[in-house]
Amino acid sequence: LTDFYQRWQSDPQVVDKWFSVQASAPLPDTLLQVRQLMRHPAFSLKNPNKVRAVVGRFAMANPVRFHVSSGEGYQLLADVVIQLDEMNPQIAARMLQSMSRWRRYDLKRQKLMQAQLQRVLMHPDISKDVYEIASKSLAV
Repeated sequence: LTDFYQRWQSDPQVVDKWFSVQASAPLPDTLLQVRQLMRHPAFSLKNPNKVRAVVGRFAMANPVRFHVSSGEGYQLLADVVIQLDEMNPQIAARMLQSMSRWRRYDLKRQKLMQAQLQRVLMHPDISKDVYEIASKSLAV
């Protein structure tokens, strides 16, 4: 992976694919890897393509690691949504949709996702976009 990045680092689309492959890997350390990718010099929360490649890919295309029973995947997503909401509410809302179908999962995961959706809702100055997704997701 390091060699590949060194060779293609000047091509943003290839770098996005490089991010995506790692974020979607069903490996035991993928959550840690996602956190590391978010600190990578080529990653920026201000770049929607990078956010989709890392966070979006992890939350939407890696059900094994995103839905880990500890709830760490949900917490990571909520943290990113809260931070991203200040810069790009539309992308933040789109990322949050990964937890909107919480009813499809077992009771433990349902409660973990609901807790993170509530945390997002309780954040001061939340955007209308994110508020709409979180509140509709929690509506009974």
